[in-house]
Formats: sequence, structure tokens, C-alpha cells
Amino acid sequence: MPPTKNIPTANTKHTIYFIYRGWHTSILLDATLLSAQNPQLAADLKAQKYARIGWGDGDYFTGKNKSAVTAAKALVASGYSAVQLLAYDYEPFNEIPAETLVPLAITSEGMNKLIAYLGNSIAVDAQGKPVRLSAYGDAMGSFFQSTDHYSVFSNCNTWSGNALRAAGLPVANRLTAQGVFEQARFISQWQAEQGLFKKAR
Repeated sequence: MPPTKNIPTANTKHTIYFIYRGWHTSILLDATLLSAQNPQLAADLKAQKYARIGWGDGDYFTGKNKSAVTAAKALVASGYSAVQLLAYDYEPFNEIPAETLVPLAITSEGMNKLIAYLGNSIAVDAQGKPVRLSAYGDAMGSFFQSTDHYSVFSNCNTWSGNALRAAGLPVANRLTAQGVFEQARFISQWQAEQGLFKKAR
């Protein structure tokens, strides 16, 4: 588990949420802050309260091809990767199982670096507009082509771990969703013990 001396507790004015669902992890944060630093997402985040962002292999993640063959191929020969953006104009916590979500307190510097990391993960065209991908399913939000490459050692969980480290959280690299989530939960519980949250989720 992360050393407690490296867990931020001072000047942590922002709260993000780390979500663990099966094999996948994602990050939930303030949509207004994300949009302000990444104006290319302004249209998708207009009048929204929260933004949930995840990353994965392009064909599998967007639902274009959900076969086991595609999942296996992505580990060694992924053609492209995708960023998923789910926007909420309401508090989404009642529809996310409490045991799969933890709050994490970060500083303003951590928030700025996290938002920069998320924005830099999205590929843009010559006009600076995000390269959009089709979603092959209902209620899947928006998909964008990513600048990062998906592989067995660079999957959605290593991407999420990098995001948490950008936010200033002492998370070690792990290939599994559970491995990253357990560290995030430990950090969240420690921060809750320091009085950073009214109630740990």
C-alpha cells in the first residue's frame, strides 16, 4: 500500500472519485474544471456537473467489436485506443455501487495536472478539435481517439494509475483494476481518517 507520508492531506480543496467496475477503472471529476482547461470538450460538457473518463482499446471499448478475439488482439496488436467521456448534469452517485467508488482529495496543483493529463490523452486534428469515434451502443457517452497506445503492459488500469499519479497521489503501477483500486481505497480511507471527508464512500 502507498506510504501514508506521501498521501496529500493539506490544501486538498478538490475531490475526485475513482471507480472500479469489473476489469475497468475510470475517474469522475468536476465537469466545469475539466472544460475550463480543455475547451475542446466544452460542447460535450456544457451545463454538466460531472465528467467520467476512461480509456481502452478502440475497437473493444467503443463496442465496435466485443469478441474475445478482439480483446486478446488488443493486448498485442491494438490498432488504436479510445477515451470515453460520460457527462452527468446531476449527482450520479446513487447509480454507482458504493463499493466500487472511492473519493480522493487532491490539491489545486494536482487537479490541474490531472486535467492536463486527461486532455493530453485525447487526439486532436489540425484545427485543434478532438478526433471523435463512433459509439456502438446506447448510453455510452462520447468517444475520442487517444494519443496513447494500448497493449498488455499499457491498459486502462495503467492509464488510470498514471492519472492518479498526475493528480499527486502515490499510486504504484498495476495491470489489474483491483490492484489500482485497492491502493486508491487505502488512500481514501487514510484521508477520511484525517477528517478530509464527512463520510468515506
